[in-house]
Amino acid sequence: MTSAATPPPPPAHDPARAAANRRILAFVVLFLLLLGGSVWLVLHQEKVRGRLIQPEQPAAPETEVPAPPKPPPAPPPPVTKPVSPALAQSEQMEAALTAYREAGEFLVAKQFGPAEDRALAALKAYPKLAGAQRILGLIYIQQGNFDRAISVLEAALRNEPFNPEALTNLAFAYLQTRNTDLALELIETCRRLHPDYQPALLQEGIMLLSLPPSERAVTVLREAVAAFPNMPGPRNNLAIALARMGDREAAREQLQVVLEMEADNVSALFNMGAFYAQETNAPAAVPWLRRAMQHVAPGSFRDFLNDPDLANIRGTPEFLQLLQELDPAVPGPRP
Repeated sequence: MTSAATPPPPPAHDPARAAANRRILAFVVLFLLLLGGSVWLVLHQEKVRGRLIQPEQPAAPETEVPAPPKPPPAPPPPVTKPVSPALAQSEQMEAALTAYREAGEFLVAKQFGPAEDRALAALKAYPKLAGAQRILGLIYIQQGNFDRAISVLEAALRNEPFNPEALTNLAFAYLQTRNTDLALELIETCRRLHPDYQPALLQEGIMLLSLPPSERAVTVLREAVAAFPNMPGPRNNLAIALARMGDREAAREQLQVVLEMEADNVSALFNMGAFYAQETNAPAAVPWLRRAMQHVAPGSFRDFLNDPDLANIRGTPEFLQLLQELDPAVPGPRP
């Protein structure tokens, strides 16, 4: 007899497996809770956001305003012609030079009033025109207004430094105001800077004659005679310088040359007589003085005969006879 199969026994209870299954179940339940909470939170936030954000109504399109027409282009600026600084004052300079030339013409003609007016007009047009200032200085010297001459010539030298004409005339003006040292300094400076400017040579010779006798005066005046051999003035001045140094014979030789050039040269005739008078030689002096007085104005002879160089013969019969000839009747102080 066949017996029926016996079923396998149920597995024995495993406590470790049961604990693991419980932990897995707890984890799954916790995960599902977290997932559900997250979904609920997201849906809730979307709902709140939907209430806060309202769709904007589309704005009505603005009416398009046509753009204003473009203004016409501005005309180009005028082209400025460049001007050289040298030509900026050309009109003023032209007027100044015209007046300056006219002043020079009046000065040569010895019309000092019109010459001064035109020189001032030149300076009004161009205040720094040194040539016009030099003309004014020379005019004031001719008029004997030495202070004004000094002022305007100093201004001329500021505008045109070391101009030989201005230096020479300024030196002469200072000499006339008895500022001899400054006059000599100016003329010596002029001669150093302009050794070929001969008027300065003549001026220095005249200045040295105003000082005590010196070989320097003789040397300078010999240079002047060499530079101007046919001019009586330098020879006459050289004769005076030689006589003052005691060489009257050489002085008379120079005067003879002058008289060969100009037989009626009053300065040479008078100085010839004066040199003899210094030697107390009235018979030789008076004929020369008589010839000189024949060429002076009737009322001017006293200016000559009062010269200190004639003191040695003033009481001689020859000199008294000359006075009687010149002024026999008109009373007045005798020389």
